[in-house]
Amino acid sequence: MHSLNRRHLLTLAAGGVAMSQLGRSAKAADNVVNFAYQSGDVNVLLMYVAGKGLFEKYNVDVKLLPFAAGPQQLPALAAGEADLAWMGEFPAITSFANGLPLQIFLVERTDTSHQRLVANPAKGIKGLDDLKGKSIGVTIGATSHFLALLALSKVGLTASDVTLVNLTPANMPPAYLSDRIDAAFTWEPNITQIEKAGGLTIATPSSLGRYTAGVLVARQEFIQTKSEALQRFLAAWHEGLTAYRQDPLSVMPFEAKRLGVPVEEVVALVKRQNSYRPSFEEELTNKYLGGVGQADQSKYVEHLKEIAEFLVQINKIKSADVNWAGLINPQPVAAFLKS
Repeated sequence: MHSLNRRHLLTLAAGGVAMSQLGRSAKAADNVVNFAYQSGDVNVLLMYVAGKGLFEKYNVDVKLLPFAAGPQQLPALAAGEADLAWMGEFPAITSFANGLPLQIFLVERTDTSHQRLVANPAKGIKGLDDLKGKSIGVTIGATSHFLALLALSKVGLTASDVTLVNLTPANMPPAYLSDRIDAAFTWEPNITQIEKAGGLTIATPSSLGRYTAGVLVARQEFIQTKSEALQRFLAAWHEGLTAYRQDPLSVMPFEAKRLGVPVEEVVALVKRQNSYRPSFEEELTNKYLGGVGQADQSKYVEHLKEIAEFLVQINKIKSADVNWAGLINPQPVAAFLKS
């Protein structure tokens, strides 16, 4: 396979004749990438990269496949209908533990308040202590479920002290507004609707000493057989990430258009998330993916292990005794930075 380095990608993306050469090479390598994303989450960077034409600039044919949530993406990945995906950590861990050969090749962002526990003060809820006997909307098996149980444990409560109501994020605002639940633990943009209805925020990942993350995963077969297409994808993503880190406001209009809201609302939403998007260089530190062959030393692996132990408790996976370093693959990013 013809190998492209980063300088080659940038040079070829700049001119017409070079783009023609790149097109011939890309056809030979099959540059189609089916990318699954969650339409109910916040997709600031993805919408910018796609809307700005950066995938086309680097001559990678990215087809965006919307899904409601992470668990719905997994059958498409298993069947080879999706090659890459943006998802939360929970479906990535669940799928890997259950034998689906996926790997995280990028920690797209970390958040400390993207998900929030919001309660109805009219039900007498002013803090975590007041949740006993109340109903809480969560998405069972997702991050909000884990965080809700963690929040309860902070005040000596367990799941048996409350009623956990399994809801998708989109269904939580209607359930709250119709008094079917007293509180909800979910993520943007739905949690803001509950806050705007008078809900009181009583817990965040930060207040619980945790964080959440959105990750980019790939089928291992795709990483192994279509490395050139993945490098093209990373070139486009890197340019978008650089734009975001330099001027976040310039990136927001594309997500605002998708959501059908003013740009100012997206800016406020991202601020509420308290998000951080690491650079590619940071990805290879032990805070995130670690270096090639050093994933087992990554602090992020310890974070994944804690989630896995929770998933065992709720019978989503059979064992947490798994080589979680195998879920992480820093090689594509390392190859991009070396090129």
